[in-house]
Amino acid sequence: MAQNAAPQVCPEKAEKPYKVKLTPEQRMEAQAQRMGKQLMLDDAKLAQFTSLYKEYLTALKECRPAAKGNKVKPYERTDAQIQQDIEQRFEVRQKVLDTQKKYYASFKKILNARQLEKVFSMPRPGKMHKGNFPMRHGKMGKPGKMPAPGCPNVCPACPQAPQNK
Repeated sequence: MAQNAAPQVCPEKAEKPYKVKLTPEQRMEAQAQRMGKQLMLDDAKLAQFTSLYKEYLTALKECRPAAKGNKVKPYERTDAQIQQDIEQRFEVRQKVLDTQKKYYASFKKILNARQLEKVFSMPRPGKMHKGNFPMRHGKMGKPGKMPAPGCPNVCPACPQAPQNK
């Protein structure tokens, strides 16, 4: 049996250091830099955009309601609680819309129409939208074509991983 065999480790995985967790401020800064790069802004506009975009992200974050400490299970809620939750969602959406309108006026002074479209049509981080996730195609069922444990489907450094040809 293979119980006594040494576990296979992908050479690429073994060399990579663990990712460092970013603070919310660092994450926001990185997001602003990524957006600025996507918009292809020059240095002067990038600095102006980055500070405004971080302010915008902070304002959007403040629109979200605080997390409830003791959540009631969905099937245990009363009609009044359900109606209150729906109304609260409407209020949050309205706050977000008001914030977007407010910052749209500010961004409009810096960005052109195409850039504005990118800023205001970006999917929210952490949400999976149709078409935003990669499809994995591989020959996982064939013997000799299985990747090493913890290795992506196609790994050039692993001889046992399937190779796209």
